[in-house]
Amino acid sequence: MLTIKGLIIREEQKGESSKYIYALTAERGVIGFLVRGGMKSSKNSASTQLYVYSELCIEEKKNAAGDTLYYLNSSEAIEMFFELRLDIIKMSLAAYLTELIYYSRIEDSTDKNEILRLALNTFYFLNKGSKDREMLKSIFELRLLCETGFRPALVACSKCYKYEDDKMYFNMRSGTLECNECCTNKDSMFAVVFDKRLLYIVRHIALTDFDRLFSIRISPDYQAKLTDFTERFVKYHFKESFKTLTFYRSL
Repeated sequence: MLTIKGLIIREEQKGESSKYIYALTAERGVIGFLVRGGMKSSKNSASTQLYVYSELCIEEKKNAAGDTLYYLNSSEAIEMFFELRLDIIKMSLAAYLTELIYYSRIEDSTDKNEILRLALNTFYFLNKGSKDREMLKSIFELRLLCETGFRPALVACSKCYKYEDDKMYFNMRSGTLECNECCTNKDSMFAVVFDKRLLYIVRHIALTDFDRLFSIRISPDYQAKLTDFTERFVKYHFKESFKTLTFYRSL
C-alpha cells in the first residue's frame, strides 16, 4: 500500500461508473490510478475532484503482463481550493496550469517536490485572489519549465559576459542571452528583446529562491510583455498550443 499526498490534475471516465485520476506528487511526479465507482457518489468523491490536494492511499497490483497498476483504496482531502469553483475564469486558468503539468517532462532527475510546491502555492494565491492572475500564470509557466530542465541562461551575455544592457536579446532556441553589441541576428524569429526591467523580472522568476518567488510586483505594461514572453516560451518547448489557454483567453 502506497500513501502519498497529491494534487488532482486530470480525470478520465472509465466505463460507466469508474474514473482514472492523475495526481501530481512529490515522490513520484505525476501518478495515475483507478477510482472504482468514482463517477458516482462515493466516500472518495470530494477528495478526488479536480484541483483538490489530498492524501491518497493507493494499492499497487501487477497484471498478467507484469505491469504495475494502481487503484485508489481511500483518500482524504487536505485542501479543496473551494473559491476556484465559484469563478469560471479561475477554473479555466487552473485547467490550463494542470494541463501544463500533465504534459511536462517530470523525470526522476527533476525536483518533483519543487514542482508540487509551485503548483500548490500558485493555486493558493489563485484561490485567495490576492495576486494578479496573469502574474501567477506567467510565474507558473516560466518556473515550471525551469524546474523541468529548460531553465534559460540569463546571468549574462553568453559571448562577452556583460550583465545587462539597454537591450538584451534572448534566443528561444539556444536558451542564451546576448547583449546589444554581441547579437548578430536581432531579427531572428527566436529572438526576444529584454530591456533592463523585463530582464530583471524574468531573472527573478527563473533564478530566485522559492521563498521570494511570488514577492515581485509587475506593472500592467510589463505584465503584458512578460505574458507574451512566457507564452512563447511554453509554445516553443511544448511544440503545441493548448485549448485550455485558448478558452481562458476567450473569457
